[in-house]
Parts: sequence; C-alpha cells; structure tokens
Amino acid sequence: MNGKTLYLLTVDNLKAIDSTRVSDGQFKFEGNIDRSRYSYIAFKENIPGGVRTNFIADLITEPGTTVMDMEQRLPASGGELNTRFAKLWAPLIERQKAVVAQIKQLEADSLDRAAMMQRYQEIIDAYMATLNPALKDILSTDNDNPIGEAAIRYYAHNCRPEEWQNVYDRLGPSLKELDFVKNHNNQVNRILGTAVGRPFVDLTGKSTDGSEARLSDFVGKGKYVLADFWASWCGPCRMEAQETLIPLYEKYKNDDRFTILGVATWDEADNSKAAIERLGYRWPQIIGCGTAPSEAYGFNAIPMIILFGPDGTILARGIRGPEITAKISELLD
Repeated sequence: MNGKTLYLLTVDNLKAIDSTRVSDGQFKFEGNIDRSRYSYIAFKENIPGGVRTNFIADLITEPGTTVMDMEQRLPASGGELNTRFAKLWAPLIERQKAVVAQIKQLEADSLDRAAMMQRYQEIIDAYMATLNPALKDILSTDNDNPIGEAAIRYYAHNCRPEEWQNVYDRLGPSLKELDFVKNHNNQVNRILGTAVGRPFVDLTGKSTDGSEARLSDFVGKGKYVLADFWASWCGPCRMEAQETLIPLYEKYKNDDRFTILGVATWDEADNSKAAIERLGYRWPQIIGCGTAPSEAYGFNAIPMIILFGPDGTILARGIRGPEITAKISELLD
C-alpha cells in the first residue's frame, strides 16, 4: 500500500473527511469533525469505465487517537466507542471469514448446480441464524450511536421486513435520521404494502410497439399473471427465463387462465426491446418503466418474480426456479 492515497469516509454519505498517503507502511488522518461517526478507510483505483472505491477498514471517528490494526481491519486501540466497537465486531468478522472459507470449499467440490445451491443456502442460513441475534444484541444497548449504525446496516440487509420494524421502533433519533435508515424504512413499508395477500400496485410504461401500457392492462383481469421484473443486462434474469419462464410459456401458452408478463426494470427501452427479440421472449412486455417497479414493490435485486391472482391479489413474490413451476402447476394442473 506504500504510496497509495487513503480516504477517511463517513459511511452514511461516503463523504471524505480526510485523505492521506501511505509511507513506510504507515498513515495518519488528523483533523476535526462535527460529531463521532461510523467511518470507512478506503482507497480508489481506476477500472474500465470509471473509478472503484475499495473499503478496507471500519472504525468510529471520535475524539482522541485511534490506532488501527490493518490485519484485522479494526481499531486496535482508541476511545470508548472504538474499544467497544472492536470488541463487538471482531467475532462477527471471524464468523464471516469462516463462511467465506466454507463457500470457497464448496466451489472446489464437484457438485451439480442444484446441490451446490442447496448447500450454499444452508451455509448462509446457518450464518444468519447466528448473525442476526448478535446484531440485535448490539442494537439493544447501542441504539443511538455510531456502533448502532454499523449494526443496523448489517441487520437491515439480512432481516425480514417484520423483524426490521420491531428493531426500527427502538432506534434512537440519531440513527433514524440517517439517510440509509430512512431509505430502508421506506423500502420496507413498500414491501409490506405489496406483501402476499395485498392488492397489486399499478405501473405505467410502454409496450414494444411504443404505445402506453399499464400493469392493470394485464393484472386483475381474471387471469393468473406471473410478472417477471427483469433487465437486458441481468444474467440471472436471462437464466431464469431460459430455465423456467420459456418452458412455462410453452406449456401454458394456450391456457386462457394464465399469462406471463415481462416488466423491464432499471433498463433503457431500446435495450429491453432488442433483448426481447434476441432472447425469444414471446410473452407480453412492459418496457421503459425505469425505477418505478422497484419503488412500487420495494425490491432491490432482479429478477423479482411476483404471481398475481385473477383479481389482482399478490399470491407470491420473490419466487424462483422450481418454486415457480410448482406454484403454477398447483394452480392450473
């Protein structure tokens, strides 16, 4: 790292507090900040198409001197917050390292795709079963300080919406004012508003011929509608279409009780249209929706596949692969 410029960034908005250069294996940040904050140490590198920020250590920016252990990527010593943060965070990092090692070993084993995905999910589920309670314990005592900010960020990505609401209600004002917490809470509310059993939320885009198209043109019209929220650049979307949606279309294309509907998300309309033709998607499509689908239904990854009932009620969401096929077969066969 000698000669590299390091940056001290506030985590909530990635604003640079300070920068410094590594010399003889050492570096030093020094200055003033308005209050103690959860922070990253990072460096930047040029990559094709732009600049990538690499986050290499976590700490709490607080009064006094903090010495970093860059092997552990945590504070080795410091004030009250950093001392407590390192003590709480070190076991979590060790668990994470163990999971990474398990996944690497899994990739080295000669398993078929289904067996590998099942084992991968088992590893992740076991990890989450210990991680989430540990994060909730931290938040029970550190619910209004930068340590709590670190915990709530990890917890938010790994908890169910119902679990989030219980923890969110107990957060102190400094954490509820964070942009991340505000945005995630809004997303959770959108997820809960479009959960199984709730009515569909309408969307507007265009059909492939350029005319206006709405989700309500298809949903709530007396058919089961399997809506595939996808993008032309998304590899998992293409895989799901090839392995699941195309076979389903061929099986039920003449069944008046059912239709598949594509809803292009986070994609340019021209790119969506070209992909539809190139990939052979023969079911109806709504394109040019931008971010509206994810904002309406509260998802942040695609493909997102939602099954709507004949009256527009949401019957399932976030289903993939064999789960989709089984659900449709249950309804139609």
